Amino acid sequence: MFTLIHLQYLMRIQYPNSFLKLLLTGFAFAILPLIFAFINANIAFSKLSENSQNTIAMSVKSTRASQVLQEQLHLMERSARQYFVLSEFELLEHYQNSRFAFIQALHELIKLNSDQIQIKKLQNIEEIEFNLHVYIMHTNISSLEDMPFLSDFGLLAQKVDEVIELNNQRIDNASLQLANDASKAQRRFFLQSLILIPFALLIAVILAFMLARPIQRMDTVIEDLGKGVYEHEIKIDGPGNLRLLGKRLNWLRQELLDLKEQKQRFLQHISHELKTPLTAIREATELLTDGVGGALSEQQSEIVHILKHNSVRLQKMIENLLTFTKMESDKHVLQIETLDVETMVNAALSAHTLSIRAKNIDIETFYFVDKIRADAETVRVILDNLFSNAVKFTPENGQIIFSSRIEKPWQVLEVQDDGPGFSKEDMDRIFDPFYQGKTLHQGLVSSTGLGLTIVNNLIEAHKGLIEFAHKTRGAHVIVKLPILE
Repeated sequence: MFTLIHLQYLMRIQYPNSFLKLLLTGFAFAILPLIFAFINANIAFSKLSENSQNTIAMSVKSTRASQVLQEQLHLMERSARQYFVLSEFELLEHYQNSRFAFIQALHELIKLNSDQIQIKKLQNIEEIEFNLHVYIMHTNISSLEDMPFLSDFGLLAQKVDEVIELNNQRIDNASLQLANDASKAQRRFFLQSLILIPFALLIAVILAFMLARPIQRMDTVIEDLGKGVYEHEIKIDGPGNLRLLGKRLNWLRQELLDLKEQKQRFLQHISHELKTPLTAIREATELLTDGVGGALSEQQSEIVHILKHNSVRLQKMIENLLTFTKMESDKHVLQIETLDVETMVNAALSAHTLSIRAKNIDIETFYFVDKIRADAETVRVILDNLFSNAVKFTPENGQIIFSSRIEKPWQVLEVQDDGPGFSKEDMDRIFDPFYQGKTLHQGLVSSTGLGLTIVNNLIEAHKGLIEFAHKTRGAHVIVKLPILE
């Protein structure tokens, strides 16, 4: 029986150098049992057909010879008796002609028979007929009562009837044997089919496995490359051209990995490089706001206010870049602790106070649970990005609603806004890094497109879920974090 051990052994078999060669070899092995069964059946049925033809020919010849034997014997007796009564030589000639046909039919039956008993009976008939013929040809008696040898015609008729009966039995036996042979051939072909067809199917399954395994491996590899998983070496076991393709995919993986590392180094470098002058700009604006350089006019205060506001936004973008690159290169270690939801929400909203005032946005909060167990940095970044998006997309005089609740086994945080929401196209790519979306941004400064990517990654690291409730207007983001003890 074919077992998993045999399958594993097949997996270690050396593949051919060509995918086409593997296909042709597999199909050859799969079709070979069927060809064998077809040839075997053809030979069996050819032999059966030949036996049938021989049996039919023998039966026809035997039947015809038996009929001739019986008919000519009757004509011989009639011609002989008439000859002795009428003494006409023409009747003797008729007797001779009938006898000649009788002897030919008798020899035909002897030649057709293989049964020694039947042959001896036929030879006995031939002997009796010969003796009778001698008496007929050498007698001059004209009275039928004085010719007792003519009664031998009755004995010959009886012997011929016995031979005909035996011949009919032989024909019946040959027909029965022919039917038995046909039935045996049919059963033999059926048994061969029961064995060879599953064998052919097994070969086809093995071929399909040998073809599907490297293709499935390639599909997995390409999917991993599409998802940005470049850490594992690509090695495809299969025909030579597929192994070559695997080497090229591995080269592509290495190139993509190098490109990813270069991107991370660039983002880290540029983020740090931007952070240094930005810190100086923020410190300078703080000094101007505090009047260190002298009192500011109303117009100057407004300009400084704009500088301060946008430097804060720019700093947030840089922090998002740093967070994103850090998440891609390192695994975030969770520090679970008890957090006050209201405190976390107020801290996140305070960073957007200027934008909230500028747009006159109404903030509604509903704390159905005021304490949660989670990683503080994770919750801080999640709330900061969700409120940042909500403030950015909410129009003037709009509303943002935050709520927290327990929905076992989840700790649920929800943020709703009055903005344009997400289109279907946005939903398909909402977590892609740097994706800006088709929705018109209404914020004062455009974002990097990393907010929801970071949120999603942090929630996944926390074994949680992020969902988007369907709304006709605005966005409704639902964050579910598992209840942790």
